Amino acid sequence: MTRPRRTWIGAISVLATAALLASCESQADQQAPPTTATSPAASSAASGTPSAASSSSAATALASTAEPPSAPPTTPPAATPAAPAPAPAQPVVPGGLVTDADIAQATAAVAAMSVSDQAGMVVMANSAQAVGTDLVERLHLGGVILMGSKGAIDGTESGTPEEVLAVTQQLQSQVPASQTGAPLLIATDQEYGLVIRMVNGFTNFPGATELSAIADTDAAAAATQKVTAAAGAELLAVGINVDFAPDADVLPRVGESNMDGRSFGTDPTRNGQLVAAAVRGYQTAGVAATLKHFPGIGRLAADTHKSLPSLDVTCDEWNAVEAVPMQAGVDAGVALVMTGHVLIPAVSDTDLPSSISSAVVNELLRGTGTAGCEGLNFTGVTISDSFEMAPISQSYTPGEAAWRALVAGQDLVLMPTDPEEAVAGIIAAAGDGSLPAEVLKQAAIRVYALRLALARALQPGLGVVGSPEHEAIAADARAAG
Repeated sequence: MTRPRRTWIGAISVLATAALLASCESQADQQAPPTTATSPAASSAASGTPSAASSSSAATALASTAEPPSAPPTTPPAATPAAPAPAPAQPVVPGGLVTDADIAQATAAVAAMSVSDQAGMVVMANSAQAVGTDLVERLHLGGVILMGSKGAIDGTESGTPEEVLAVTQQLQSQVPASQTGAPLLIATDQEYGLVIRMVNGFTNFPGATELSAIADTDAAAAATQKVTAAAGAELLAVGINVDFAPDADVLPRVGESNMDGRSFGTDPTRNGQLVAAAVRGYQTAGVAATLKHFPGIGRLAADTHKSLPSLDVTCDEWNAVEAVPMQAGVDAGVALVMTGHVLIPAVSDTDLPSSISSAVVNELLRGTGTAGCEGLNFTGVTISDSFEMAPISQSYTPGEAAWRALVAGQDLVLMPTDPEEAVAGIIAAAGDGSLPAEVLKQAAIRVYALRLALARALQPGLGVVGSPEHEAIAADARAAG
């Protein structure tokens, strides 16, 4: 059914000194020792990425600030005063990156789009399919996730900052002229610790396990925010504006977990404080953070890449454990929430994975809750975990999985096995009524509004990547643990 759009709350000015701002996260390969980037630190936006402006209007972000040339002076000009130092990064207020103005502009833009353009907007393709092709340009995709092996991102030889930047610039160059000012969402899994994509030449920041080892919770939260702000700056410098982090799963006090080494630990409340700190860090740097894996897979030993496990908890148990850090991240203004592929019998008696279950996405994540499980009232962008994973790819065609996800409340379909078939399936479902037109429209609006919001961030130069300052931040955080 159609769920009315909630207005996204909050207006912020993301004036980070480094900024533009979920997934198929695999157990990442061992990190190579980071090296220092040698590119100059001159700040220049990636191709297709506008410079920063006031958060009051995304249109203002596109306005030219150049003054017309004047006649040569007849007297020597006065000395030009030195440019003021950049303003420090400001905390992200509750409500997140997207403003009412972004929603209004996105609503108008999406209303003028064809159904095929709206269908492309809600798909995020794997870089293995998109890099070096015209897929983004042809389908008008909403995003691409950068993947690779041992740090060698698709389209690069070794994944150096310079190589990654060239890839993201080429992807941004494919954004259609009608969407100028709304940069493509370019994401990656950069949790640090076990799951990390950007390795060669990037700072080796501590991950969730190392940060949670800092005994004092306030100190751990402060270190987490400082680390993620610096990490966000490095991602933004190479053109990545979405990070599928932090992991908000809660580990079991007893027993195995497939999330061991990726979570902030077993204490839901403490996890929530560190999750919120990570959200603030990434987003003050201008990178959209992503909570994962809703409704929570920390208690599960099974690998959801390969099977569809069941989260067998009561609503009281879920409210007291899994929901706590998720809600903390939402309250901190997180831009995206990623759903995993699990069954949760407490809210649904069907065999649908949570990623395509309306009870999970529409009622539990977006709504006030169901069956005694408390809802998160999330108004941002929802995204599925990778649709290349077995619970989806072995049971549904790319087209059916895509439109079913949107009906369930997803805004972005991540990594369909065939992006063209996924877009075609969405178009067909919108045509025959299986996917209500308004549902597709609202998903496209939320995605496009986030793209507008991310356009306001200032992209730092490559000199921040692997910089001595960032190496010191990483070392200090590890020493504190």
